[in-house]
Amino acid sequence: MLTCGVCFPAVFSFKKQEELMIERVWQIKQPQPDLCRTFAENLGVSPVISQILINRGISSIDQARAFLGGTISDLHDPFLFPGMDRAAERIVQAIRDGEKILIFGDYDVDGITSVALLIRLLYPYAKRNLFYHIPNRLEEGYGLNSAAIEKAGRNGITLLITVDCGITAVAEIELAKSLGMDVIVSDHHEPPAVLPEALALINPKIPDCPYPFRDLCGAGVAFKLAMAVSDKIGISEEALFREIDLVALATVADMVPLFGENRIIVKAGLERIANTTNEGMKALIAVCGLGERAITTGHLAFYLAPRINAAGRLGYAQTGINLFLATDPDQALSLARKLEAENRERQAIEAELTGCACRQAEELLAKKDQRTLVLAGDNWHHGVLGIVASKIVERFYRPAILIGWDGTEGRGSGRSIQGFHLYHALEECAGHLTRFGGHESAAGLSITRNSLDQFAEAFENHAQGCLDDSAMIPALNADVEIELEQATLELARQLTGLEPFGSQNPEPILVCRNIMMVSPKGVGGNGKHLKFKAQSANARLDGIGFGLGSRLPDLQSKTAVDLAFALEENTWNGVSSAQANVKDLKIVSA
Repeated sequence: MLTCGVCFPAVFSFKKQEELMIERVWQIKQPQPDLCRTFAENLGVSPVISQILINRGISSIDQARAFLGGTISDLHDPFLFPGMDRAAERIVQAIRDGEKILIFGDYDVDGITSVALLIRLLYPYAKRNLFYHIPNRLEEGYGLNSAAIEKAGRNGITLLITVDCGITAVAEIELAKSLGMDVIVSDHHEPPAVLPEALALINPKIPDCPYPFRDLCGAGVAFKLAMAVSDKIGISEEALFREIDLVALATVADMVPLFGENRIIVKAGLERIANTTNEGMKALIAVCGLGERAITTGHLAFYLAPRINAAGRLGYAQTGINLFLATDPDQALSLARKLEAENRERQAIEAELTGCACRQAEELLAKKDQRTLVLAGDNWHHGVLGIVASKIVERFYRPAILIGWDGTEGRGSGRSIQGFHLYHALEECAGHLTRFGGHESAAGLSITRNSLDQFAEAFENHAQGCLDDSAMIPALNADVEIELEQATLELARQLTGLEPFGSQNPEPILVCRNIMMVSPKGVGGNGKHLKFKAQSANARLDGIGFGLGSRLPDLQSKTAVDLAFALEENTWNGVSSAQANVKDLKIVSA
């Protein structure tokens, strides 16, 4: 176990990027020709589209139709949640009786949008009796805390509603109740063995919950609560679904599966964003330079969400919530620009910490090969630990936990690899931790310094028991193998019908074998990207490989390669054509 202190800017002593690349195993889904033929005949789609639907776990015509054509009318009844009727009635009662209501959220995109959603919907009814609190990440940490609850009690709050948090806050909810508050928990995180005794627990992951869809994000659960309250208090469907762009942003940012209700929410949200009345959303899109574009899930994930998250990571989540509550365009633009500046600050801190963590990981792995990485340092910025942990996983392909020390106490964030359930692993190591929570792929924890070595050993031992050698090789999951002549503009356009893409509905990856690579060249700064033409006996296709410029020395003109790529429509000077966006390539012969 290694630790280091504050990171200082330095030239990283890393190997060249091409030496760091871990060769991936291509895993192509098994074709199912009979079901594929059935889908093609009944749905009027190509065999390629049919196979991709099958790969997404769709096994019937009805499921396929729901996937391709689900609308907001297909959303489930919110009252299928146990306790939802009681929760909605209590909120309506508080509004009518003029009680003070506090909405308590989290500091990430999911939490911020959840709070904004309920404030925007309920403010016309509760007005000045409606309050919210998002904890400062650096001072309060995640979730409900006693100081905030005691302050709420002093301020006369009688109804506390949590969004994107609360399911593990047993002691804090008891404190709130002792101070005269009713508590409604709206959350989507994994529930503990002992649940808090709240007035209502709205969480699809609670054991035996009859709600049909368990993969909503925090804002998705809050939206269900909003649907129920709207039904009770008479908020119009138009007003309710006016806010679905916020829920779509959270759904993409929180990387929940884009199936079922999540897919419907994101599709509706992307349509709403095109005509949004949310001044903050409009300003954020403008600051990201996306004002003239049709917004996609990629824009939500890689442009909008990081800027909102940056504020929370640095302790300024108030900027994000103020943005989405702004009604004045000039104020909204000012707040969006502030978020842009905070995001640049976050990027600088992140780059510095990434360098330090990578060096520490290399030192650790030089001593012995192991399945996990537990890295720690003094004064590591807690706000960027999660995103740096993701980079460590990407670089070394091991479950990674990064811990930042503040004296003898540490807070950490972890990210995982496919096949390793991080939350379950932390459960096995709970005796070494002060607190923990999270999901299969991401988690947070608190730990004391003198428990670090024992925790790192227990974490590694757990991984040794459930990760074999094959699990430590990253996979590129491809959907279907095709001939190059099938990679047409028509197919590229058909593939857009599978959008929105995201978690568990990734952009389809196609494979072409033994393709001639013609005229490869490096493009972009320092030839970072690879541009070429792919050619077979009967077809030719333009190709671009972002970040693959380092492969150029191995590629001579007319080199035969296998390509794994996403097929896209590319428009240049008003002319559209198909283009292969290459994710990986393997040389067949030189």
